[in-house]
Amino acid sequence: MRGADGAEVREFSYEGFRYGCRVVRARQPRLDPVLIVGGAFQDKDSWRQHQPHFDAVADLVTVDLPGWGAADGLPARYGYDFLAAALEHLLTGLGLARVNLVGTSYGSLVAYCLAQRCQGRVARMVLSGAFDGAPAHARATHQRTVELLAAGRTVEFTEVMVSLLAPRTRAGVADGRNDALTEMLRAQFGGLTAEAAARYAENSARVLAHPRLRSGGHHVPTLVLAGELDLCTPPETGQRVADMLPDAVFMTVPDAGHLMWLERPLEFVRLLDDFFSGRPVGELACAAR
Repeated sequence: MRGADGAEVREFSYEGFRYGCRVVRARQPRLDPVLIVGGAFQDKDSWRQHQPHFDAVADLVTVDLPGWGAADGLPARYGYDFLAAALEHLLTGLGLARVNLVGTSYGSLVAYCLAQRCQGRVARMVLSGAFDGAPAHARATHQRTVELLAAGRTVEFTEVMVSLLAPRTRAGVADGRNDALTEMLRAQFGGLTAEAAARYAENSARVLAHPRLRSGGHHVPTLVLAGELDLCTPPETGQRVADMLPDAVFMTVPDAGHLMWLERPLEFVRLLDDFFSGRPVGELACAAR
């Protein structure tokens, strides 16, 4: 099926779970296709504002894996390896021999596992807002958000999520330059459907229940990004993920939070272009190692 903007929407099924993707063809692609696996509250349509910037770079594939967007729900007993297998199934279904892979936030766990599972199909990888399972300092927050949603305390849930994800300043207060993004987050979290809340609970339970990531296992050139002001996955968390990979470079993005791809979308895409092209990364990030 093709949308009004020319995007091709495809549906697949893996192990009985229906899922899908959105494919946007570039006019004259010069790189392998870019496959983006978004975070817990993102879906295959969440990257529309980035789409025009890939037009002269690469085909863009965004996904609704089981548990995301319009795909079937996925019980928490299925781990990241299952999701990575579904992603590999997608690559085969689309006839893609190799991709440049992007994993943001929760999606970084799946991207990491895909690179371990079939590194020959991943040319390069960028992980943004990456984390290794649920470290001790984050488990209580995960559990609290699930409990708030289960109790129908949507306003409190929204405030917790906004406090973690909304752009901040170095002084630790909300950044007025990104009021529109903050309001978008409030509207999104405040308007969650019962189905979306249930999916968030399952995804959070998956993070809490499943083993943390395995170190090494592949030699895919990887860039791990962390926002300087990220309260959800702070730079030291991203550094630990980079330390697990033999061919990873870690970078802290100055004046950015957890959602840097929404805070600074044009610069984020340019950084991906630089890294996937083998060029030194642009001014968006400053190397920490």
